[in-house]
Amino acid sequence: MSSSGLRFYREVRRALRKLPPNAQDYYAVVAREKFVAHRDEDDAARVELIVRKSREDLRWVLRKYSSSSDGGDGDGAAGKPDRPKLA
Repeated sequence: MSSSGLRFYREVRRALRKLPPNAQDYYAVVAREKFVAHRDEDDAARVELIVRKSREDLRWVLRKYSSSSDGGDGDGAAGKPDRPKLA
């Protein structure tokens, strides 16, 4: 993983601290799986696309849980977040 990739992974992990504990655990596992799956990517354009999409997904997750602070738990019907991917 490049230094910029590692920096982005740390950014994602810090952002996940804003989520409820059960969601933090879930999305931490998802983020780790996605970073491991793409760690050997060497096409700069593809990496840029992955990072851009991951940032969009992260913003979506953070908005989802910030808007569920009205008493809901923010979980989907199966007890897990509705959109489980970050990349």
